[in-house]
Amino acid sequence: MKVEHQQRGQSVLYFIGTLMFIVSMVLLFQTFEKKEEVTNWTLEVIGTDEHHPTGKAVDIQLFLRDEMGVPIEDASITLIMDRPSTVHNIEKVMHHVEDGLYESEVIFSLPGTWIGIVEVNRGKDYYQNQFLYHVNGRIVSKQNRDPADVFQLDQPLPNDIKRELK
Repeated sequence: MKVEHQQRGQSVLYFIGTLMFIVSMVLLFQTFEKKEEVTNWTLEVIGTDEHHPTGKAVDIQLFLRDEMGVPIEDASITLIMDRPSTVHNIEKVMHHVEDGLYESEVIFSLPGTWIGIVEVNRGKDYYQNQFLYHVNGRIVSKQNRDPADVFQLDQPLPNDIKRELK
């Protein structure tokens, strides 16, 4: 009786372990579901031909449309703003407003040309694009920078920024 009870207990443990392994594999497979890169969507960023100020909140707005020109309203969009020659990586989540219009607020800490990288996820579809954004003004002190800005004055700085700091 005791041996039979031990064998039954071991069988139950083996069954539970196998079941947990299978469930783990299914969840792992879903986590790494292959994304399909989409290249025929269009991205229109508002204000790329304007100059924007440092130290003030700027609304970055963009329109996202699918291959048929239909506004995409159910996407998850991440915006990364960076400035060449310096490390910023200001990462923001963009929020849908209406009719394919998304926006997020950024405070720029340095003048110059910034690169915006837009990463879009919608179901299994993935889209990425970039744009240039022009910023004018003075260097902004740390307490007035965007909370997501990782810029530090002790990093190697380009000559135009060094001149302004003097």
